[in-house]
Amino acid sequence: MAPYIPEQYLPNLKKYKYQAIDKSLISKYVLAEYWNQLVRIFPLTMAANMVTLLGSLHVIVAVVLNQIYAPNLVETCPSWVYFAYSACIWIYGSFDAVDGKQARRTGTASPLGELFDHGCDSLVVSLIMTLFASTCQLGETWWTAALVFFALTNFYMSTMEEYHTHILFLGYFSGPVEGIISFSLATLLTGFFGPSFWAKSFYSLIPLLPSTLVDLLPPLTLAQSLVVSMGVMLVPTVYTSFSNIAGACREQNRSALSAFADIIPFVASIASMVIWLAASPDILHNHLVLFLMFAGFAFSYIVGRVIVAHVTGAPFPKLNRMHIPIFFGTANAVAPLIGLAKMFDGPNELILIWICLAYTALQYAHFALEVISTICAYLDINCLTIKHKKTN
Repeated sequence: MAPYIPEQYLPNLKKYKYQAIDKSLISKYVLAEYWNQLVRIFPLTMAANMVTLLGSLHVIVAVVLNQIYAPNLVETCPSWVYFAYSACIWIYGSFDAVDGKQARRTGTASPLGELFDHGCDSLVVSLIMTLFASTCQLGETWWTAALVFFALTNFYMSTMEEYHTHILFLGYFSGPVEGIISFSLATLLTGFFGPSFWAKSFYSLIPLLPSTLVDLLPPLTLAQSLVVSMGVMLVPTVYTSFSNIAGACREQNRSALSAFADIIPFVASIASMVIWLAASPDILHNHLVLFLMFAGFAFSYIVGRVIVAHVTGAPFPKLNRMHIPIFFGTANAVAPLIGLAKMFDGPNELILIWICLAYTALQYAHFALEVISTICAYLDINCLTIKHKKTN
């Protein structure tokens, strides 16, 4: 039996019911019919998780293109590459929106579907942010790091909120809908006008803004303004999540402060990564893409454990083995500040990043395969194929 789901929590899988509230006006009035028609292209013999996987693979294709044409996130790509980014992001978002519909069409909806869907999403979110950073030519800088960390924070808060409220809340502006549309359009427009568009001064796009005021403000490109906007928008998002969690705790007669404390391990992880990058400028400016790949796997594992706990009714997971490389790497980076020598110094720190990436990737793969195997065996289902056909 896999250690990720203790045996006493397995019966809760059969009791689990997915609940969601989507306030998006675009979902309701613009995309609903598109999604209803799109899902019909998939045969009833195709499993919903296969739809999810195919969508996610499009983002992998875009990332491969990015590593070929813009590995440092500053290169100018051929126009068709930006069009490919746009198409891949749009296809991913579209498939992600209809996989649940496919599950209902085929009568195969299960907790595994939510786990598989959110697991793929958690892996993809940092990749899409990196693609967008490359499109805007933000480079290996704090702007790109902030873009990814803001997105990860938003995703984690949504997952933590769902654990405590048992409802997935999607607001009027959410990543799976408006976020996908925004990034897909941004990469599409870059294909037409080129990435230099993003280097324009943000203030030059504001009509009637006095030049005397502009002189007092810090320089800000259009691309950088979008990162700032994401950070600003994160504030009400976090507040709303905490508010919903507090409301759920009152209804369940639980301590809201105890629930709020569940964010501490995540904050510690992000803070550690920021400290690591600050103490190792060479990693930040020359190997940030590799570092963010490691961070993405670590984040996906941490979020995955929360999702597993949610669908099985298990206690909220705190620190786990994925925090080991994060905290070790940070301790190594700051060692000179307290008079100690680094275990991995200079070029060897890059080796440490590769070790962390390998560790987190293998650990995440083990987690995913074990959880899928356990749930499939318990519910008598397959992951990527339909084992029991829908009965009318």
